[in-house]
Amino acid sequence: MKSKSRFFHVALTMLLLAGCGETPTKKINDISDLKDKTIGMLAQTMDVKGIEQLITFYTGPVKEVVLFNRTSDEVAAVMNGKIDAFMANDATVNYYAKRNPELKVIIPGKKVEGIVFMRVRSEDLELKAELDSAITILRENGMLKSLEEEWVTNLPASNEPVHAEIPKIEGAKTIYVGVTGDFPPLDYIASDGRPAGYNVATLTEIGKIVKINFEFVPIESLARGNALKFEDF
Repeated sequence: MKSKSRFFHVALTMLLLAGCGETPTKKINDISDLKDKTIGMLAQTMDVKGIEQLITFYTGPVKEVVLFNRTSDEVAAVMNGKIDAFMANDATVNYYAKRNPELKVIIPGKKVEGIVFMRVRSEDLELKAELDSAITILRENGMLKSLEEEWVTNLPASNEPVHAEIPKIEGAKTIYVGVTGDFPPLDYIASDGRPAGYNVATLTEIGKIVKINFEFVPIESLARGNALKFEDF
C-alpha cells in the first residue's frame, strides 16, 4: 500500500462534457438526457464494474460505459459522436469546454467534492512528511490559492499551460514525478512534450521549501502504479 501525500484542497466535483453539434448528442441539455446514452471515462486503477457504478451514481442508468486511455481521446470521441459524453473532474471538464464551443458542461444531479493527491512509496515516510509540511506552508501563506487562481480558475482559454525551466538546487536530491497530461490544467503535457500546468508549478514551490529538485516524467495513466512499484521513477 502506498502512502498518500495531500496535494491541494481545491474542491473538485465530477462533471460531464457532452457534444452539442450535429450529432445525437445535441439533445443532451441536462443530466436526465443521459439516460440510455454512451458515457466515456478513463480506464485508470478502478475496475470496469467500479467505473460503471461510479458513473451511474452521478448520472443514473446509461446505455454503455466506454473506457479510454487518454482524456484527449475522450474529447475526440465526443466531438465525433462516438460517445455522448465523458466524465471527469470539474477543472478538466471546464478546461476543454472553454476551448471547444461545440462542447457543453453537464452538471450531475449529485455533487461529491474530492481532492487531488500525490502518491509516494510506503517506505518513503520521510519524503511524505516533507511534502505534507511544505503543502501546509503553501496553504497558510496563500501560495496554493494564488497558484490555483493562476493555473486553474483564471487561466484564459487563449492560453495553454507552458513549461518553464526550473532552477536546480545545487547539492539537493532529485525526485522523479510521473505526469500523465490527462487532467489539464492540473496535470498537463505541453506541445513540446514537457510536463506543465498546476501540478508542476505547485511542486516547483514545494521544491524550494524542502530543497528537492523535482524532475517530471511523462507517463501513461495505466503505467503509473507499476512505475512507482518497480521504482521506474
